[in-house]
Amino acid sequence: MMHRLHEIVLQSAGRPEHCICTAAFSGGADSTALLLCLHDLRETLDIDLRAVHVHHGIRGAEADRDAAFCAEVCAQNGIPLQTVYADVPSYAAAHHLSLETAARRLRYQALEQAAPEGVIVTAHHAGDQAETVLFHLLRGSGLRGLRGILPVSGRLRRPLLDAERADILGFLRARGQRYVDDSTNFTDESSRNRLRQEIMPLLLRENPAAVQHIARTAMLLAEDEALLSEQAAAALQSGRDPVTGGVSGLAAYPKPIRMRVYMQMLEDTPKSVHIDPAYPQLLAVDRILLAGSGTQLLSGDVYARAERGILYMQEERALTPQLPMQTGINRMFPGRSCTAVLTGAGAVSQNIHRADTKATLDFDKIIGKPCFRLRSPADRITLPAREHSTLLKKCVQAAVPKPLRPTLYALYDDLGCIWCEQVGIAARVKPDGSTRRYLTLHVSAEITNKKE
Repeated sequence: MMHRLHEIVLQSAGRPEHCICTAAFSGGADSTALLLCLHDLRETLDIDLRAVHVHHGIRGAEADRDAAFCAEVCAQNGIPLQTVYADVPSYAAAHHLSLETAARRLRYQALEQAAPEGVIVTAHHAGDQAETVLFHLLRGSGLRGLRGILPVSGRLRRPLLDAERADILGFLRARGQRYVDDSTNFTDESSRNRLRQEIMPLLLRENPAAVQHIARTAMLLAEDEALLSEQAAAALQSGRDPVTGGVSGLAAYPKPIRMRVYMQMLEDTPKSVHIDPAYPQLLAVDRILLAGSGTQLLSGDVYARAERGILYMQEERALTPQLPMQTGINRMFPGRSCTAVLTGAGAVSQNIHRADTKATLDFDKIIGKPCFRLRSPADRITLPAREHSTLLKKCVQAAVPKPLRPTLYALYDDLGCIWCEQVGIAARVKPDGSTRRYLTLHVSAEITNKKE
């Protein structure tokens, strides 16, 4: 006979499609029920079911007991199990995290590594959803936090979000299935435990349907957040310069769209996994954008900068002082690269005087081995159609917004600067009728797109 839990899982799964399904299995009531429910439905869902247990190394003999229990359940049901051992205390100390946060981070890392393909399922249920929404509400979160736990996030699936704790315990009771309890869930040391043990009972006493109602609110807010995020992504795409990564025109959008653009820009930075900006920081970014200029630090080495109404998210790193040029991709600055292509006569465009991010030089007029390096205040360049050399610094100041100047690509040979991004090429390497080999340089941004 089909239990209500089977119906909930089937409804969340949608149309069956063959895949590997890896279940996070702690041995607790929730994950035990989910694993056995998926095992019951494996043919209907057309899945290859596997399980992963993460031993966090923080509960001594109790953790060993949990690992043994998980091995027993999987052996009894013919479910392949992988047990991963993690040193949560050492990781927490090294990264200045709470044990709870460190355990969660290592747990998801272990799941991703143990299940390189297919989907990963976790046993979060409606009660977890209600606790999460309340937790974020108390922290002053916006829609992104109040939407709670998403049913689908990348490869993650949470098929029990519509199930209540009573459904889960009833499923286990009906089949006489044991499970284990994590003793740390019954202490009052974590804020989540206090919410579960003290606040939720009060809410349920006031309204027995509180869990369902909070979960429904989370679903509605998730829909609203998805729409606003989609509109923010469109604003980001339409305003972003593919070379500099700067975004223009944001001041014309409503504040809710702007704030989401800031978060999406941050997610494109390599350091984004370590950045969780507080709302006041995002407000400060909004202020400098609306003011037209300014800088706002967001972490130790990532900052937002506005210049002439254009917003940049930049990462400060130690810059390479010199980089020998090679054909192909040259990467001297984080997030931006310069591609060098060597071609024969007749193979390139005649638009050789461009002073932006693309230029063409006569390769055989270069003296010595070309290299990219940081500009010096004394550097000079004689541009085509100019009779005298000019300080490169003045050319850059006249043509380039201040935030972009530190990371401009400039190419030098043994006699000095022969090209600078946004400025142009030196007259002495200008191609002419006798040119046999052309060197084309093209600077482009390297945008890292991250998804939840």
